Amino acid sequence: MEQAGVGVWCFFPFLVRVFNVPPSPCVCSLQLEAPEEQKELTPEEQLADKLRLKKLQEESDLELAKETFGVNSTCGIDAMNPSSKDDFTEFGKLLKEKITQYEKSLHYAGFLEALLRDVCISLEVDDLKKITNTLTVLCSEKQKQEKNKAKKKKKGVVPGGGLKATMKDDLADYGGYDGEYVQDFEDFM
Repeated sequence: MEQAGVGVWCFFPFLVRVFNVPPSPCVCSLQLEAPEEQKELTPEEQLADKLRLKKLQEESDLELAKETFGVNSTCGIDAMNPSSKDDFTEFGKLLKEKITQYEKSLHYAGFLEALLRDVCISLEVDDLKKITNTLTVLCSEKQKQEKNKAKKKKKGVVPGGGLKATMKDDLADYGGYDGEYVQDFEDFM
């Protein structure tokens, strides 16, 4: 049983000295375990014990390797545990960045609808009213923007479907007389 843990402990002081890595909690728990009194174990218990020790050894090796190479298993949104208003603001920014990267998807609107329904189901009525009012204001602002865009597009178009042109411009295109042609025919009668 001692030989199962020997591989970790022979190599461990070297890692601590060379890489200046503090021991992880998994490794410390292995190091502090005292050998239990030897009891007569059945073959199944011996196999289970060997598997348990092997699993602990692999977990501690993995943790040590992660710490050595600077790999953090939890980061970003998963690492956050917001408690203050500033924490929730930062958490909201990270969630927004994560979710809005999929806004071009056809399923995005349905996803947001289901997400908001599921998230808001546990809220009190007053909080839910605040969220509803915010979304209503956002919707009306978007509708105003769309109306303004539609009005700007219609301003340049004449109801008849053509462009407005003055008679002077039309005649200048044909003769290049700068209005002399019109003046000649004004004297006709």
